[in-house]
Amino acid sequence: MLNQKDLLKTEKWLNVAEIDENLLNVEYIVSASPTPGADPSLPIHFTIYLNTKDVLPEDIIEQVFNKFAKELEIFKVNDMIQGVLPVAFSLNGQAEAMPMVILDNSAIQSELETTSMYVYDFEGNAKGFQECKTQSKSGWTYSYSTDS
Repeated sequence: MLNQKDLLKTEKWLNVAEIDENLLNVEYIVSASPTPGADPSLPIHFTIYLNTKDVLPEDIIEQVFNKFAKELEIFKVNDMIQGVLPVAFSLNGQAEAMPMVILDNSAIQSELETTSMYVYDFEGNAKGFQECKTQSKSGWTYSYSTDS
């Protein structure tokens, strides 16, 4: 995992063609970083990126989130933002590009290229993620489809 300050050392932002190539066979990405909030019971800022541009049907939005919450042992959630949102990707020396939800319209209108993904973004807590909680480190992991 990276220290929070190291995340800011972006070497390059991916363009749309590079983003598409980066997401080839990706099912989802999970990122975790120290939360900027003041509540110590919510030490982690989670973002779950589903590799789809589709809006999830209302009846399965919660089911999909609950699947991730169970697998990641998330037991507290606050300030959830969810939906199809613009996502940019940067290279910073790690094996996989770092995803970043773009919530600021001015950033979208800049030269930053994005793709749309279904995103769950929230503050929370989980049984794991000790490096994030105790050492202020951030990280992300990609899950790839095993289908050829």
